[in-house]
Amino acid sequence: MKHTILFLIATIFAVKGYSQTEEANAIKILNETIKKDPKNSELLYLRGVFFSESKQCDSAVIYFTAALKYLKAQINKSVFRDEKLVDSLDIIYNRAYCYDLLNSIEKCVSDYRYLQSVKPADFMYSIAVARLYIKHKEFLKAQSEIDSLKYFLENERGLVYQSILFYEQEKYEDGLAAVNVALSKYPNSIEGLVTKVKILGKLKRDEEACNTIKDAKLKVTLEYFGGERGYQRDFVEEIEQLRAKYCK
Repeated sequence: MKHTILFLIATIFAVKGYSQTEEANAIKILNETIKKDPKNSELLYLRGVFFSESKQCDSAVIYFTAALKYLKAQINKSVFRDEKLVDSLDIIYNRAYCYDLLNSIEKCVSDYRYLQSVKPADFMYSIAVARLYIKHKEFLKAQSEIDSLKYFLENERGLVYQSILFYEQEKYEDGLAAVNVALSKYPNSIEGLVTKVKILGKLKRDEEACNTIKDAKLKVTLEYFGGERGYQRDFVEEIEQLRAKYCK
């Protein structure tokens, strides 16, 4: 997005190390500015990001939805129409993330389907839907989603999510075989390494699980998650939990 100075400063607070005082000050300034400019889609989006970062997703969804409302009203009037369309996709993606955390399956899938319709060549949205179905134990829908990916067997996350599906179905040997194939092609796959740790744990191979989770911890970067700090944070938390469990 084209950020105002305020938007840029507040974003720095949101995505880098910051104290509670700095965060509180940034939010205070942001709230005051929104009161003066309540239809500013950038400011509304940023307020939603702050709520999302703290996993206050009910509030985040409200702000993301409001940001979309006012952004869509601007799109047809703006000479930067294409740029604003990209902005709207960012907002919808972040709202889908929050719907996921809120277990609002239909709304989450609806947002991802919209993103798929706009960017049909981008497989990440199908992966997101598969992940959602796996999370909610809807295995047939998850497998159908994975199978629908044209380039599934040639894609890192496609291979990994097949192993995750096996794991959730308690097919641990199949899951280990699948994730080993994924890691042979994509050795830096954080999701693959984390999945392998969980499978090894189920197979009572704790020493291997410990060695694998140490490897995963070293490879976690924001770049790997495409700048999506929420997903990076979730994996960091999971890695620490697994390390504590298997590296005693």
